[in-house]
Amino acid sequence: MVKGNGSIFMTSVLGVRCMSARSRRKLFLGSIMLSFAVLMTSQKVQAMHSGQNISDIGESNYFYVGLNYSPVFSKIRDFTIGESSGETKAVFPYLRDGKSVKLDPTRFDWSVPDPQIRFKNSVLLAMEGSIGYAMSAIRFEVEVGYERFKTKGRYSKSRREEESDTVYLLAKELAYDVVANKTAALAAALAKVKGQDIVHFANTMKITHPWINEQICNRGKDLNNGLQNSKAGSCNSKDKRDGKLDQSLTEALGDKGAEKWPNINNGDEKLSGGKSDGKPYESDASATVAGDISSLSTEEKVAVAGLLARTIEGSEIVEIKAISSTSVMLNACYDLFSEGLGIMPYTCIGLGSNFVSVVDGKVTPKLAYKLKAGLSYKFSPEVSAFAGGFYQRVVGDGEYVDLPVKRLSYDLSPQGRTKETAVAKFNMSYVGGEFGIRFAF
Repeated sequence: MVKGNGSIFMTSVLGVRCMSARSRRKLFLGSIMLSFAVLMTSQKVQAMHSGQNISDIGESNYFYVGLNYSPVFSKIRDFTIGESSGETKAVFPYLRDGKSVKLDPTRFDWSVPDPQIRFKNSVLLAMEGSIGYAMSAIRFEVEVGYERFKTKGRYSKSRREEESDTVYLLAKELAYDVVANKTAALAAALAKVKGQDIVHFANTMKITHPWINEQICNRGKDLNNGLQNSKAGSCNSKDKRDGKLDQSLTEALGDKGAEKWPNINNGDEKLSGGKSDGKPYESDASATVAGDISSLSTEEKVAVAGLLARTIEGSEIVEIKAISSTSVMLNACYDLFSEGLGIMPYTCIGLGSNFVSVVDGKVTPKLAYKLKAGLSYKFSPEVSAFAGGFYQRVVGDGEYVDLPVKRLSYDLSPQGRTKETAVAKFNMSYVGGEFGIRFAF
């Protein structure tokens, strides 16, 4: 029998340890509501035995102010962020290098798409204040609190956090497809790009990264063999200036690239041997260009992704230092007075608003509720101390819009491609404790 009871005990302990966060939260809420019910019932029973009316129990009516320290444990879950029109394909973190932050695409870690953005607990900056009115066992109060959940760094705790840990790049389709080696998706996306945009991209790349320009569409044939055997869409072209074939994306686009893309100039000039080098602008080269880009080195792909962001599709940069919240709650509280004892259990339920800031400069109000319970001790009729716990949750769709963003340096993308704002989505709740003092007057 002892062995069997021990097994049952161990099973129970393991069950508690394996309890999910959601189960613990439900248990906490249930405990608070049960406490509220028990307190109400106890007070009624006390009134019945003493022959008193429930409204006569306790002390006279009075005003009070309270101040308390409230450390909070973060429950911010499912955090995502993207630019306002929904075109963000992936979020990339900033590379930690110990230097000042520069808004350059090469300074981001393109090998880590969509890192988990997590937040610390609010311990240091966790103060609350309240002002209220007590009527016997019932209290009504307005409570104002502040919490700040700093962004966690991506690296181990042994490394000091840096400003760069809070900076993220919001990348769109073309840039993401390049670094993710999604060749087919990149080809489909390139085929939809306007001709003038692809020419702008190619000309910029020819100036800043000429060696990459020469690796795209570099399948030209020599003059002796002619071009009649070249594969359609292979980006063959002829440099008219000296009779030699110059193999690059800019040459393949030719004079009519802005008009004809995704078709490219396979040439229609007569060579010295009288052979034709193909028909101009009849071959779709988007798949070939995508394949050539996918064959580049990792560093070269990062350069191409940055150029696509700067010249064609735009990109946004967001800095998330912390999620801060100022809460304003209207609480209804119930105190259980015990004759001859200075200790009083209490429980409260509140409704109000959290004013949430995700990015500096933008505050979003959200509906919230709060449940709390604890004990208070009277040092004198005017002064009492209290300690308890609480659960607070922000309700609604969890969407925070119009968050300000920054642009990449040297952003040359067409007007409107880089958006001015971003949208964050997450669920926000937290549990914590309160330790403070009240002054009655």
